[in-house]
Amino acid sequence: MPRIGYYALSAGLLTSLPAVVTGIANAAQMVKTQGMYEADGKTLKPKMKVIIAHALSNDVIIGLSAYIWYLRNQSMSLTYAPQSWMVGVEAIMGLALLYSANLGGTLVYNYGMGLRMGKNKSS
Repeated sequence: MPRIGYYALSAGLLTSLPAVVTGIANAAQMVKTQGMYEADGKTLKPKMKVIIAHALSNDVIIGLSAYIWYLRNQSMSLTYAPQSWMVGVEAIMGLALLYSANLGGTLVYNYGMGLRMGKNKSS
């Protein structure tokens, strides 16, 4: 089980890379076309608050996951067994990942982020 967990963590980290790249591209396009602030120039738009919360929570999760992966990779045994504190941190990160996924769903279903990719600009 520890070895499977290690490989699952590795796969999760690898698949996070294209998700981060496409998320940054979508967010940059949205900021470019719609701006970050309301008409007053001071208040962040609600969707920008969601984008920032989604990005920050995912950054923390990916960073902690990479750190735990590194520590497990550096362990002297070939079992890749996690330390007990890692299991607790990973459980908390699982809950944080659910929260971040909810924010991502809000971006897609409430704000249409990512749904216009591939459409012809003339249509």
